[in-house]
Amino acid sequence: MTLKKTLILGLLAVAAVSAKDYSGAELYTSETWMYGKFEARMKMAAGSGTVSSMFLYHNDSYLGGNEPWVEVDIEILGKNPNSFQSNIITGFGPGDGQPDRKVTSEDHHAINPASNESFHTYGMEWTPDYVAWILDGKVVRKTVKGQGDNNQVQDLGKKEQGLRFNLWSHEDAGWVGAWNDNILPVYQFINWVKVYKYTPGAGENGSDFTLDWSDDFDTFNSTRWLKGDWTFDGNRVDISPSNIFTKDGMVIIALTKKGQEGFNGEMPTDPEGDLKNQQGTEPPPASSSSAQQENPPTPETSSSSAQQQVNPPTPESSSSAPQQDNPQAPASSSSIQQAIPKAPRTHEAYNIDLRYFNAKGVSVKKDNSQHIRVFSK
Repeated sequence: MTLKKTLILGLLAVAAVSAKDYSGAELYTSETWMYGKFEARMKMAAGSGTVSSMFLYHNDSYLGGNEPWVEVDIEILGKNPNSFQSNIITGFGPGDGQPDRKVTSEDHHAINPASNESFHTYGMEWTPDYVAWILDGKVVRKTVKGQGDNNQVQDLGKKEQGLRFNLWSHEDAGWVGAWNDNILPVYQFINWVKVYKYTPGAGENGSDFTLDWSDDFDTFNSTRWLKGDWTFDGNRVDISPSNIFTKDGMVIIALTKKGQEGFNGEMPTDPEGDLKNQQGTEPPPASSSSAQQENPPTPETSSSSAQQQVNPPTPESSSSAPQQDNPQAPASSSSIQQAIPKAPRTHEAYNIDLRYFNAKGVSVKKDNSQHIRVFSK
């Protein structure tokens, strides 16, 4: 058999092994921050088996070994759109002969109306002294430095984090619910995003946060925002840049069947949350100290004991899914570690490079590989 035929057959075999039946998406910032406040006005996707999220993440957490894991989550678990899961993930992932040493602190918080029925404003405050989760101007959880025995707030200060949003499906039915692809397509809508720098005492009206930038998504800022292109263990979807697009002043993140990427639904309206209507009349940003605290293309075919809370958590049958490895550019939305090898982006005919990667995306010999990827130089 000729070399050309061998390479083509190998390419087809690897594609058959690695391809998944569904496409999700991840949107993430090119910039990272050490502390800040992060807000987004969103109508979340929900359906049994799905995860719809907003989270902060240190890009190198996936390396494991002596590289710190740093992550703060807001997640809608599809089996219960009437609540969201908050979580801090610190410690260290597995690597360099070291076991998984991550620490998590999941909790659940009621949402009314349900996250997939109405827009809500979700927020996270991250400072050297605390992390707070804010829903529609009300602090629903606050984890303070020194509470408990896990030092999570202190450990978050080891690395900067970027802001991310993603929509995907996990294979652990106990965590997210049983999967039924008849729900597809489903969409997460982001009306606007605001990012505040941490400026202790120097913010508006003496607050600790100063607005850095806001985005109302009239256009897509490709300098500010990047689109994921990867997958990872435990995820039944491929993360696809083809499932992120802007329309009518919103970003749409889609979860679809493979080959049906795009948006063909009706755009929701959110007059109360329109960023343009807020210009000039917007009150100072709510913080955990001032906020009220409480106990696109058309498809071709159709989180702890170290926390202070006011809203009681919504019961869940499972607090978290198993942990898996995360890569540098991509990230998880939760206590799930993802693995994403860095891939060349261009393709030239007959220049096929077969490589083998382990779960962390590191090139290894075939005998040690868990995933096989094909790239072209």
